[in-house]
Amino acid sequence: MNKKVKITALVDGTIGINDSDLRIRRTWDQKGAVRTIDLDVLEELIYNPGVEYMFKEGILGIDDMDVKIALGLEPEGAIEPENIVIFDDNMKKRLLAYMPFTEFKENVDKAPREQLFGLVDYAIENELIDIDKINYLKDKTQIDILSAIQLRRQEQEDVK
Repeated sequence: MNKKVKITALVDGTIGINDSDLRIRRTWDQKGAVRTIDLDVLEELIYNPGVEYMFKEGILGIDDMDVKIALGLEPEGAIEPENIVIFDDNMKKRLLAYMPFTEFKENVDKAPREQLFGLVDYAIENELIDIDKINYLKDKTQIDILSAIQLRRQEQEDVK
């Protein structure tokens, strides 16, 4: 019996894997959607640069560390993620609101690009403004969080 691997969408939007040679088509239509793929099929799919990119950049995620190690996404013997750091909402709040700047930088530097954009979105939605942190994120993502918050407030006032 082949092991089924649960794969979760970690970003907003529709994500798809379609490989006619392996006869597989999976679509995740929203953040948090979960689909399963047989491990032996996934081992073949990971050789596709686009599929590998989606896992390495935090677009799709796998919770099972043994599977991540088997796919080469994490180093042998890893107990918790080292290469692919995924931020849930609690971690985003901790990073932006409570974490000291030096620790914040360490975490941000390890995070995949898509997770940084998720962190920026979270900062804008929740209006979390720590100047050092938002400037650091601006250098990494080219997004001005302060301006985005001001625009968002302006739009909300215009609606009223």
